[in-house]
Amino acid sequence: MRRLLTGTLVVGGLLLVVCLMAVNGQAKVVDEPTSAMQDITTNFEQRTIGRVPWPITHIAANYVRDGHMTHKTSRVKITLGKGVVHSPNGKGLYNLWDLVLNRQGKEYGATFLAYNINNRVWRPHRTDTIKTHGIKAGQPVWIGNKSSTNASSNPIRTLPAYMVTKQYCQMVSQIKLSPHITGFEANKRIITGTGTQGGDLITAKFGNQIKKTRVDHEGRWQMKCFSGNGRLMVTETNAYDDIPGHTETVINNGTPRTDATIKLNLFLTNGHTFSTAKGRKVLVTGMILGTDQNDFDRDVVLKNNALTIHFAHADGTPIANYKANGSVNEPDKAGYFHLKLPTESLKQGPNDVKVWVSDQHGQRSNIDTLTVNVNSGLMFGQINAQMRFRSNTIPQSERLLSPTNQWQIEVHDTRSVASKWYVYATATKMKSAQHSLIGDLVYIDAAGQKHVMTNQETLVGHGTHTNPNQQTTNIAATWQARQGIFLDVQPELYAGSYHGKINWNTTILMSGRKMSSRCVS
Repeated sequence: MRRLLTGTLVVGGLLLVVCLMAVNGQAKVVDEPTSAMQDITTNFEQRTIGRVPWPITHIAANYVRDGHMTHKTSRVKITLGKGVVHSPNGKGLYNLWDLVLNRQGKEYGATFLAYNINNRVWRPHRTDTIKTHGIKAGQPVWIGNKSSTNASSNPIRTLPAYMVTKQYCQMVSQIKLSPHITGFEANKRIITGTGTQGGDLITAKFGNQIKKTRVDHEGRWQMKCFSGNGRLMVTETNAYDDIPGHTETVINNGTPRTDATIKLNLFLTNGHTFSTAKGRKVLVTGMILGTDQNDFDRDVVLKNNALTIHFAHADGTPIANYKANGSVNEPDKAGYFHLKLPTESLKQGPNDVKVWVSDQHGQRSNIDTLTVNVNSGLMFGQINAQMRFRSNTIPQSERLLSPTNQWQIEVHDTRSVASKWYVYATATKMKSAQHSLIGDLVYIDAAGQKHVMTNQETLVGHGTHTNPNQQTTNIAATWQARQGIFLDVQPELYAGSYHGKINWNTTILMSGRKMSSRCVS
């Protein structure tokens, strides 16, 4: 389960924090990085190599994704705080810095910035922007410098005398793209699908025909269908050197016709991996396209009452069979299904479930595989779709801000009576485009003790399963006016838009060992 926690500080002195949490469902499309400079200081790991200290206080860059530079990043803005750099041998220093690639100090090719030419002491306190190129996705990058004590008038050529320092490191963002084909409307000649990141390029190849379109900001794409019959290959790429993704399907055009020689093509439309608790069902959706092996110029009309969807264990043992029942929004839509798969016969942990389709003529589709992870019977239920903290002016002293509505943090327990559980939460530092929030999300317990949740696991609830007819508990239901999760803000904060994440962890004790189930909000 992935949920997003966001906070907003409105410019002009008025402080308003909004927390949004997306409930279970398809992950939101990744937003395309922009040319705006964003603060990424907290996403760098300090790894000092060499002898010269660099007091870096802020790092910002453009084309940032999830707090990390990307292949497209072209500018890095670095602020040096106050400090002193001494020559190690009494000779004059030539100080330069760059983005460096490895322990030998190989540069990415950014513009050199030279300081303190031929002085023994340097007191840095400045902000500069480095223009970059050649940053590699999925590779580490350091903010580093070279200091030469060679008296040469051209310090760039005195490589043997350089002392290489790499003080801050992060991995350049790279993701695996995953395009999907989600619909085929033969009458309108339109194919629809989803992509991974807004703005990504979708390239469809059908024989010698090629068409291209872009993923929109909601993660969807569509294009006019090709003429002819055969296999359609779809590829998703972008300018960020992300790993390309591929998918394919079979399409037919022409006059619809039903024939006993059809081939059934099964496509699952809501993913292949699910997580649930014992006794709960999993929603599986998909579509079936029919092709006539004797006549590729004709479409095949599929009737839901003639299509049977089969679910079975990895060894072929049946789990359940259903008739196709249309899509979620269109129950009568031919060739689609939305079915709830039972989990009573599945074992605890990951299960491979085979799924295929057959028709009244005995034709069978391709076999696809689902992975259904059955938890120990303890899992998270519903968490608020939206939380708002009380508005206030930026405080002159430390202040706790409480939400305007009640938290809802449900724990669903289907285990035996007397089973115990514990809920822990860990918050990341909330950040805006330029600043980190001066303050933290905190938990106030029943005794009034404050526990900082930033980067540390905090116990926020516990319970015992006592009633088999009451399997769901909202741990926040017992929180009073001064108990629960609050925003602890400090007077030094900057106005801006802040966001962060909360990692939720349900824990049980089994044979003296601690067993955990996690999700992110």
